[in-house]
Amino acid sequence: MKWFLKGIVLALSVLAVGTAAAQDAPLRVVATTTIVADVARQIGGDLVTVTALVPVDSDAHAFEPAPQDVQGVADAQLVLAVGADYEAFLGGLMENAASVPLVIVNTGVEMYAFSDGQADDPHADEPLGVLGEAGVCEAVPAADDHEHGSCDPHTWTDPRNVMLWADTIAAALTAIDPANADTYTANAAAYQAVLQDAFDGMTETLSVVPAERRRLVTNHEFMSYFARAFDFEVAGVVIPGGTTGGENDPQMVAGLIDHIRTLGVSVIFAEASASTQVIDMLAQDAGVNVVTTLSESLTAPDGLAPTYLDYLRVNAQTIADALREG
Repeated sequence: MKWFLKGIVLALSVLAVGTAAAQDAPLRVVATTTIVADVARQIGGDLVTVTALVPVDSDAHAFEPAPQDVQGVADAQLVLAVGADYEAFLGGLMENAASVPLVIVNTGVEMYAFSDGQADDPHADEPLGVLGEAGVCEAVPAADDHEHGSCDPHTWTDPRNVMLWADTIAAALTAIDPANADTYTANAAAYQAVLQDAFDGMTETLSVVPAERRRLVTNHEFMSYFARAFDFEVAGVVIPGGTTGGENDPQMVAGLIDHIRTLGVSVIFAEASASTQVIDMLAQDAGVNVVTTLSESLTAPDGLAPTYLDYLRVNAQTIADALREG
């Protein structure tokens, strides 16, 4: 808990720096997700107004832009996206806003491929390369492309990757507003200190989980960066790939049940926004519990995780509570 309280103090310091240099008209920034939006607010402070396209408590994989979203992107001075083919909806929006700069926050992050929970995949721990380098993932899908590629974009489950986001966002804001470059740089450095504390705090929280119980089964593959960062194994996924819109194969589900029983897995993790009908049936057949408080999204202000720091804390505590002995 100490790391989280320290993070609040540092985050407030970040906002204070932004306020001191606030300009008359804040930069209009559109972020694709609530997590990207929250990070952008920490870097920009009062110098920016950030709007998230995908609402709180929502599944980005199922998001369909509304007409106001099209206009919002067209009116923005900067669009921030996860990239690596995460936002299947983004291509069409950017076609109508060709003059608006688009920055991929995962640029500079070492990327990995989806493994679909195949623990015996010999290439599962081999990085594909750094996003932004030639041939490494597809940064933005085409307007008519609704499929996810092989590159796993869910990098934010490891806060050390978001430390790189901070530099990328600071550089993007500086390119538009060079007069406040020092503010953005200072804010990014302060927030990176917060994130390092968060990583250390998560490591401590998760230390109660013994090695033999550090196995994650999730409804779709979104926790692999978390698993690598904190020495867990993604032992299986209910829906193949990195999107909640995939199809369940009955034979695959039967194999997953056997796999869960063999490994002695006790919990299946699903996002709060996910449909749990298939997961509940699978869990009943396998004799395990279902935990549905993990998320790819932030919550409303009165929810469990209204900020990215809350998100990290809640996910780590949820996993620790579910998998610790007893």
